[in-house]
Amino acid sequence: MNRKRTTGLAAAAAAALLLAGCSGGGGGAAAENVTEDGQLVIDGQLIADAELFAAAQEEGSLTFYTGGSEVSEQQAAEAFTEATGIDVDIVRLAPNKLNERILSEQAAGQLAADVIRISGEDLIEGIADAGAFAPTTLSADVADGLFEEAVYDDGLYYSSFDRVYSFGYNSQIVEEADAPQNWEDLLDPKWDGQIGIVQVGAGGSTAALTRFQFDRLGEEWMEGLAANNPRIYDSSAALTDGLARGEISIGTIPIATGYSAVLDGAPISIATPEEGAAAYPFYLGQTQSASNPAAAEVFVNWLLSDEGQALAASIGDFPVREGAPNPSIGDIELPSADSDFVFRSTLEESLDNLEPDADKWAEIFGYTG
Repeated sequence: MNRKRTTGLAAAAAAALLLAGCSGGGGGAAAENVTEDGQLVIDGQLIADAELFAAAQEEGSLTFYTGGSEVSEQQAAEAFTEATGIDVDIVRLAPNKLNERILSEQAAGQLAADVIRISGEDLIEGIADAGAFAPTTLSADVADGLFEEAVYDDGLYYSSFDRVYSFGYNSQIVEEADAPQNWEDLLDPKWDGQIGIVQVGAGGSTAALTRFQFDRLGEEWMEGLAANNPRIYDSSAALTDGLARGEISIGTIPIATGYSAVLDGAPISIATPEEGAAAYPFYLGQTQSASNPAAAEVFVNWLLSDEGQALAASIGDFPVREGAPNPSIGDIELPSADSDFVFRSTLEESLDNLEPDADKWAEIFGYTG
């Protein structure tokens, strides 16, 4: 693959056909997904037995707290509803803000979420330690295909995919011939005041990006970026909106977040730089307090199934299943998960570096919160 290629609005057409089936509403599961004896089976994979699926249909809906991008999570929710007839009510916040809400509600005994998806090793550990999660029973078909490293605490929670953090540019402002392709290009003085970044404490995504930048690009590179006076945003969602509106010309951005914005009409092109990009997991768990436990169990199984993982891959996320497709953004297939392009830290490395990286980042960028 040519890692210097970028994708913008033209890529949306390629994904439109793939995602066309994701726009249905409630009103019953797709007939082809329910067997004669009432089991939910999708693409030959058992998602829920008849008893569980009947209970989930009786509940009819679930509440999903997520730190993922609003557009990509809406796509997942609509695809799930079309497949099962079960509605998903989404509460979306930046991971640090979502974590505060979860812990506050959990402490008060009023956690309203049925399912939680969030990035950040420190955040997921804190939520688990607070007793928010209950183990989810996966069907044998779903469980057997998961990567071993995607399962935490014997199924108390899971990694649902790895998202990749790169950068993009507004294609209505930046000419393609002049566009940055690699991280080193962001240090060019011509981009002074035109770059957007997200503050390091926003969640696991920015922590992973910062670790990548210190490890692979180096502290001098960070200082060079700071010299270009970037605008600092509180979340990747806010940065993506600012990039789409032309407040900034270039912005660091999770690939799936940027590509979801492209599919929604934003004039954003996404870079796949030669130096690589940071990968970080989005964790997934069913709550102990779930008001709709059956629907929550079906949703977790579906998100980790072949169909749920294929949807994640179609917007640039790395699946956690054997045999799942390689992630793509339109007509561009990303490098494989084991390539040099993908930079990962272990959970221990992430936790060990979290505070020192954040302190050094704040010092370099003069950020006081």
